[in-house]
Amino acid sequence: MIGETVTSGHRPRRRLVIVGNGLATDSLIGHLGTDHPWSVRVLGDEPVRHYNRIMLSPLLGGETDLPSISPRDESWYRARRVTVSPGKRVTGIDRRRRRVLCEDGEWVDFHTLVLATGARASLPPLPGVDTLAGVGGFRSLEDARRLRERCQARPGARAVVVGAGLLGVEAAVGLRRLGADVTLVHRRPVLMNRQLDASASALLRAALSDRGIRVRTGCDPRRLLGATSVTGVEVEEGGVSRTLPADLVVFATGITPNRELARAAGLECGAGVRVDAALCTSDPRIRALGECCEFQGNTYGLVAPVRAQAEVLARVLRGETARYRDPAPLTRLKVSGLDIHTLGPVDAAEGQQTLWLSDAAAGVYKKLILENGRLRGVLLVGDVRHSQWYAHALQSGRDLGALRDILLTHPTRDDAHETGLPVEVA
Repeated sequence: MIGETVTSGHRPRRRLVIVGNGLATDSLIGHLGTDHPWSVRVLGDEPVRHYNRIMLSPLLGGETDLPSISPRDESWYRARRVTVSPGKRVTGIDRRRRRVLCEDGEWVDFHTLVLATGARASLPPLPGVDTLAGVGGFRSLEDARRLRERCQARPGARAVVVGAGLLGVEAAVGLRRLGADVTLVHRRPVLMNRQLDASASALLRAALSDRGIRVRTGCDPRRLLGATSVTGVEVEEGGVSRTLPADLVVFATGITPNRELARAAGLECGAGVRVDAALCTSDPRIRALGECCEFQGNTYGLVAPVRAQAEVLARVLRGETARYRDPAPLTRLKVSGLDIHTLGPVDAAEGQQTLWLSDAAAGVYKKLILENGRLRGVLLVGDVRHSQWYAHALQSGRDLGALRDILLTHPTRDDAHETGLPVEVA
């Protein structure tokens, strides 16, 4: 029977099928809670239940293990009426009959389908990328296993990480913990250029160097070298071609939303699966969220918007009215004891003002972007004690004009103080 209703006691429940078992699904189930009208089945193509992908770097480096980053036990799912099917890859969607086809031949019926298929590493079209062993991304348990085995087989392995965004930095740190000889390559002069400015990048670069990670900026990979396994990366640096020796190469140069399943089913797609503010696709029975979706031309690779989408969709699935809007994501990173938090833009636009404080010896740098007394952007390095306060002030749109003199050092106080550090206004 298509669209069969599951009955629990005297309360009929509709079938909610979720494809994918990453952060988006975990957040959605958490926000749904225990009092909802659904019988939920999660179909995940990885052979394990949900794990915290954010912790892949310490997992790679041996600082944690899989049970520690897989926090959900059977009782947690059972309380929410959720059945998880690991290793259950979905290969097709029959929209007319409201069912999905799994690779093993099982058809799974649904009343509502949620696509949370995530994203994969984007590998650039360089010679050797698709043909040489030792080359790949860093997005999954399988990637972490592959990198660990290669490092263990080659003590002191020479690793080149291409791309110094958030994921690239984490991959470099994880490989260094394994004892690899790591070079981090970035095309731009500023590391994590979406979250940092030049001053913050300099502090991060120093922290990475202290860990023994070589950093090369303004360095553009041209091709990979080797016969069957990678042996090097040819790069152009300052107009000069040179070769970086490599036993393994990790690309952290962006992600590609996994939209193929949706596109094959005829759903409207751009870079990702297009959704409206209620996370509804072009089919009213199918929703999408997380890294696979596209909202108002935006796709997602950070935690904050994915969790915000999950909260909205959970409310919608409970029958409430809720609408998603992109939050200003708070990005947190800790490298070699150096805390970095960023929120919103890190460079001021026309009509905005910048407050900044710098103490290079202490490894402290703070930068606030204001517009008409309201906070628009935050960048904190070394001292992140007030990041949540700043985040709340930015989201609420509070007028901070009266706190201007203490905003960088003691934003929660309203009395005069002595900081001992120079506060600069640009």
